[in-house]
Amino acid sequence: MTGHDLGAALLAALDEKTIAQLAERLRPHLHDNHNHPILLTPAQAAERLALHPKTVVRMARDGRLPATKIGTGWRFHPNQLDITPTTRSGGVAATCSISRRRRVDEEPASVRAIRGDGPRQERSVA
Repeated sequence: MTGHDLGAALLAALDEKTIAQLAERLRPHLHDNHNHPILLTPAQAAERLALHPKTVVRMARDGRLPATKIGTGWRFHPNQLDITPTTRSGGVAATCSISRRRRVDEEPASVRAIRGDGPRQERSVA
């Protein structure tokens, strides 16, 4: 008797209620492509996003790209490969750091201080 024949004989001996309960218990273990999509490697995800694989792994580690860590490697859901810009925390504008930059034609404060052009700090001699 083969495995298929044995399974058919066992199912024939069961009533409808028992078969329904058995099916309900086995359903999570069945491989259904809709419930368990094939996961992509970093190289495959990088190819889809036109990025380097190391960049994709770094984005997953930083939380900028949804991924699952399996062992020591990262795996990516194909339907979640969407890169969206994240906002900075604390409501800081993206141009904030630019306003602090020194103008190109302006000398650094240290050079102005050496030349004597910048604000001087009075030092008391004790």
